[in-house]
Amino acid sequence: MTNRLRGIHPRLVPRAPDPRPSLALLPALRDVGDDFAWAVWYAVWRVRGEDGAEASATREALDRFDAALGCVPQLDEPLRTVADYLRGIGPRADAADALLRVSEWALERGADEPAIQCAEAAAALVPESARRALAAGRANRIFSQAARAALYYERAMTLARLRRQWRTYVRAHVGLGQVKKALGEPAAARAHYYTAARAARSLSGEKWLAAQTRHDLLVLAAEEGAFDEALRHARQALEWYPRHHSRLPALVHDFGFLLMRLHLYAPAVPLLASVMRASIPPQDQVIGWSTLARAAAGTADESGYRAAAEEVLRRVGLFDVHAAAAFENLAFGAHLLELWELAEQYATRSIEISTTKAQNESLNNARRVLTATHAKAVLSHRSVDAERLRGPVADLSREMASRLAAWRGSTWKRKHQYGPERWKSSQA
Repeated sequence: MTNRLRGIHPRLVPRAPDPRPSLALLPALRDVGDDFAWAVWYAVWRVRGEDGAEASATREALDRFDAALGCVPQLDEPLRTVADYLRGIGPRADAADALLRVSEWALERGADEPAIQCAEAAAALVPESARRALAAGRANRIFSQAARAALYYERAMTLARLRRQWRTYVRAHVGLGQVKKALGEPAAARAHYYTAARAARSLSGEKWLAAQTRHDLLVLAAEEGAFDEALRHARQALEWYPRHHSRLPALVHDFGFLLMRLHLYAPAVPLLASVMRASIPPQDQVIGWSTLARAAAGTADESGYRAAAEEVLRRVGLFDVHAAAAFENLAFGAHLLELWELAEQYATRSIEISTTKAQNESLNNARRVLTATHAKAVLSHRSVDAERLRGPVADLSREMASRLAAWRGSTWKRKHQYGPERWKSSQA
């Protein structure tokens, strides 16, 4: 991608990474239909101007778009918008947003190549757009492409600052913080989160954005054992998230993780079970069930652990975004129950996945479980803060449960997002 920026000197903005091979899109979409897979590939290929793209038989090729219409009904309009742009009768900004809609659809299906490449094509089409660079960073981060994600987030951050687009600026810092956290760099992650938090507080009407920064700080503080800080961030996030915000179930889940870090497994189980009764995306169900399995193991409920682990194994092959962390949780749970062979099996699987995806945080945790399993040693002791914080934690647990019970977020029960077989498998 070039730095053809309008009104901004190219040297001020970090350069985007080189494109991924566009042909990798085809196998990822063939389950939807060959014509649809071809249409998405052709759109990305043409937009990026790859070798031979300009000399392609435009009219004949674009006529084939008609055959792709109807394969994914909610994407018919975006495909028509991209086709109009390629015919020279549509604005590039509309085509870029259409590509982002395809990317979001692919992201919800767990299809990494289409999600990443369509988002990157949108960013290439409007290189001066911070919002589209942010979307490319997010797609890469979700699918563990840390180096690419960092470049796009830095690009979005710079563009947003230069154009005074502070909402996008905050979100870019949050995203880059999440990348640094996954890479096992908590100090760098914390710096980005706090920068985002300070900027979000100054934005009028954007409390949800401030809530997201507090949400991420909750997880970081819980992992570091800063439990008072984690509790403070959890309360602020709950207060600032809108009533039906899409991230509310994730907040309740992460508060359940904080309870487990305090070794308060008994109150964590019903809270996490309530999250799993909510309508959440299949890729989030994978990590949710694994956390519930770990909490059940902490209460010595082996049957509950095995039932939740079975839910993870049923889904993880189709939706593997959180696979490394999910197997890490299962390994922790098996270790708590002294199921040594199972703990070794799950820890080894987590190590393999996190090594491949460069997820250093999960890698380090899984190695710690494996070492303790070989030694048949206790992984961690009950925190001295557990009893001191039991009262405030119980109060906030009740508030979390009440908010989640009233939550009516976006439904994810749409078979066309994932394909009938993938959705059926995720719900079985």
